[in-house]
This record gives sequence, C-alpha cells and structure tokens, in this order.
Amino acid sequence: MALEPISASPAVGDFKLLSEHEEQTPGTFFGGKPVLHLHSPGARLRISQEELQSQPLLNQLSDSGTLSQQGEQVVVESIDVWVTSRSLTLWSASKSVGVQIPYQTITVHAQEGSSVYLHLNLSDANTADEDLVFVQLRIEPTTIEAHEAPAEDSAQSQPNGHGSQSPAQALFKAISDCQELNPDPPEEGDGEFDETAPGATGWITSDNMQDFLDENGEFRMPEGVTVIGAEDEVAETEALGEGAGRTRTAAEADGADGAEDETKWQRTG
Repeated sequence: MALEPISASPAVGDFKLLSEHEEQTPGTFFGGKPVLHLHSPGARLRISQEELQSQPLLNQLSDSGTLSQQGEQVVVESIDVWVTSRSLTLWSASKSVGVQIPYQTITVHAQEGSSVYLHLNLSDANTADEDLVFVQLRIEPTTIEAHEAPAEDSAQSQPNGHGSQSPAQALFKAISDCQELNPDPPEEGDGEFDETAPGATGWITSDNMQDFLDENGEFRMPEGVTVIGAEDEVAETEALGEGAGRTRTAAEADGADGAEDETKWQRTG
C-alpha cells in the first residue's frame, strides 16, 4: 500500500475531536469526519538519506532550510504530525505539501527515547518477497496540542505531552490506538473458519439434519462429504472378510443368537 500525497494543509476543523467523540454515541459508524487523536506541530523527521531520496513523497517534505545531517541519517525539521482515525499525516509547513501514511503500511512501531520508530511496508499484497519496499523513519515530537471541545476554549500547548506522558509516549499511544481501528484486510482466499455454520464442525445437528436425509427420510451421506477414518475402516473391513462392518438385521441377529445358543448347549451338554 503506497503513501498518499496531500496538497491542502490539515486543520482542526477537518476532524472530530477525540474528547468530543468519546463523550457521544455516534449516529453512524460510516462516513463523517475522522477523529483527531493527536496533533504535534513542529516535529522532527529522521530518515536515512538513501530512503529519503528513494521516496519522492517523503523527499518533498524537506528543503535546504529544514534539512540537516545527523550521522547516517538526515533530519527534516518543522513537520506537523496529525494522528487521525483514518491515517497518519505528515505536513511540511515550509513546503506546503504533505503525505498520508495508511496504518496498514506500518508493520512495526515502537518508542525509542524521545522519538517513535516506524517500519513501513510500501508494497502491495501481490509483490514478491524479493521486491518488497521497506522504509524506516523516526518521528520526534516536541509539542502536543491539546485540542479541546469549543466549550472548553481553544487549543493549549503541552510541551510535556498528555498529562504525565511525554510527547513520544503520547504519539506512540495515539498511533497504537488508531492502528487497532484499521486492521489489515484479510488476504485473498484466507477466510476465517466459521464454527457456527451448519455442519462446519462435522457434527449432525438440527440445523443441518436435512442434508443427511433422503426423500424417504432415511439417513444418507451427502455427496462430496469426507468421513474421517472411512478409508481406514474400509481397509479393516476388507481384511476381516465378508460381512465385517455390515449391520445385521433383527432376523439375522436372532438367527445367529439361536445358533450360538444351540452350539453352546452342544458343547456344554
């Protein structure tokens, strides 16, 4: 799944505030504004020079005035981070461009000191293993904007994050929460087993009894149904000889019992 470019600066009015969202029961779970979980203006983005240049959408976030070298990595300054229920957005105020990172591309994320590490898989589901494209980047937030509902007045800057949380801890938690809201889609042909489906577990119940009865109401095994152990039973029956594994009628059973009784009388008489 690829990164997505944006050309319009995100604004608080584009989202539903998390505090407002948590206090109300939504009228619908579809459509509507995405929920803003965290806003961190003026963050730093750290990435290797090679990966930055290989990804045009990330590379466009930097310019000579916001780019600096730090060991093997480059640091892009002045990045606004928006963590919403739909995507993670990085916006460059100096370049007036941005990029949205779908949560499904984030394969690993972790807090590393004052930054949050992200490991991204930018390949689609049909890409061969040898052609997969991965990118590693680190976001270092410096300030968290605590946007509250209008009744509680405007946004307040919290350099130390949410309450006792550091900015990195708050960013990590926000990304974690939003990832849970956006699980990976099931792979094609990888449907889950439904144990509640009639006959799914192999048991005959009132829900699937009609599948095992013929037009006369007699029991029959439906075509295409595999009976576990049937091959072993057939092999055992053939080894035991004729009549093995066959259910006897009442008359046959009475006859056999009578013969057995007579034989027993003869032996013991």
